[in-house]
Amino acid sequence: MQPVYVFEERPLPIELLAAALLYLLPFAKRKPHFALRAVGGFLFFTLCSLLYFVIFGPDKESPRLVYLTAFWYALIGLFAAFYARLCFSISRSDALFFDIAAFLTQNIVYCIYHCFMARVLFPALRDLLPLYIFGAALFSTAVYAPLYALFRKPLHAAGGKLLDDTRYMVGALCGAFTAMMVVLLFYQGAFSMRVSVYDTLAWLSGVLICLLFLLIQYSMIRIALRSRETAALETMLRGSERYYELSKEHIAIINRKCHDLKHQLKALERASDADRMEYIREAQNSIDFYRHLIYTDNEALNTILAEKGLFCQEKGIDFGCAVDDVDLSFIRLPDLYALLGNAIDNAIEYVETQDDPTLRTISMRIERKALFIGIQVTNPYTGEPLSLDELPHTHKADVADHGFGMRSIRFLAEKYGGTMEYSTADRLFTLQILLPMR
Repeated sequence: MQPVYVFEERPLPIELLAAALLYLLPFAKRKPHFALRAVGGFLFFTLCSLLYFVIFGPDKESPRLVYLTAFWYALIGLFAAFYARLCFSISRSDALFFDIAAFLTQNIVYCIYHCFMARVLFPALRDLLPLYIFGAALFSTAVYAPLYALFRKPLHAAGGKLLDDTRYMVGALCGAFTAMMVVLLFYQGAFSMRVSVYDTLAWLSGVLICLLFLLIQYSMIRIALRSRETAALETMLRGSERYYELSKEHIAIINRKCHDLKHQLKALERASDADRMEYIREAQNSIDFYRHLIYTDNEALNTILAEKGLFCQEKGIDFGCAVDDVDLSFIRLPDLYALLGNAIDNAIEYVETQDDPTLRTISMRIERKALFIGIQVTNPYTGEPLSLDELPHTHKADVADHGFGMRSIRFLAEKYGGTMEYSTADRLFTLQILLPMR
């Protein structure tokens, strides 16, 4: 048995498990004793892969070659799914999903390097085993690295859960795995014809099919994340609607209390006690502060600004707002509450961590711009400049929710046909929301 022949069959388990880890490491939580599980499973897998030579023999002349090949690849693929669940906290559906992705990824390397480059383009490479092995490792890295860079961010955002683990989903994925195996075996069978035109069509078509299916899987991940985010945002908006009604009741109570307090203050003004007069002035200032928070005829807008203004006063934050005569009635009340509330809350979260009083300021501007309504929230920013897709460092205890408020603002702006942008120029964090008037 030639060493090159042995090596040609050995890369499958190694490259397949490496491809599986490419997708699983940024996606799923590792199980306890991960290193032991990963190494032990890999050694067991590679030892079992030696059975290939027992099943097929060195001459590959068995009349049952097609059936044995199908059985062998299916067995290897199923073990890769088992390996995923051995090392990671992952559902059966997700294990099968990434098993398919790993097999497609490995098959790209197999078609281009082992079948085309080593057999057609540079056949002399198979006579230099060390160079052949080094080339396989180098080419695998060249294929896996960009795929990892592409999938890493959405897989990390998925948080270890992508597909529902139902019998229907498991059955559908098993069917997809079977279909994938049939297609790949067909093109591998074309290689066995040893006719140049078939060889070229086989490896090239195999690579294109693998890339197409990987693109479909990538799109499925993005769609699943988008659907999950939309559902979470809708849940948040429903919560905002209930919170808005509660806040409106609180503001109404404050209004009644302030009205009663005004009458009490008038009675106290007749007293001559100096301490009592000082109390009267402080109370009057508080009432005037609240009265000045009523900017518009929009009840929802007044509720938001009054609530946030009172909170800023309590925290020692200077909150200023200028509102033009704009009509915001086309925005649903809970949507308006969530949109402006999140914009102000994000600014409050940042400035309340600052010790310098000059940095504890927030300004808000709502104005008409031609056929649009512009909403701008500005606060001091002392961090490093941000790129367009980067969010400021969060101070929240739950880091997993970092940036969710900004995503909800963008979601709501786009819901009404508008846009959301932010910048960190001139040591200011500026949030710009532009909505078309209706």
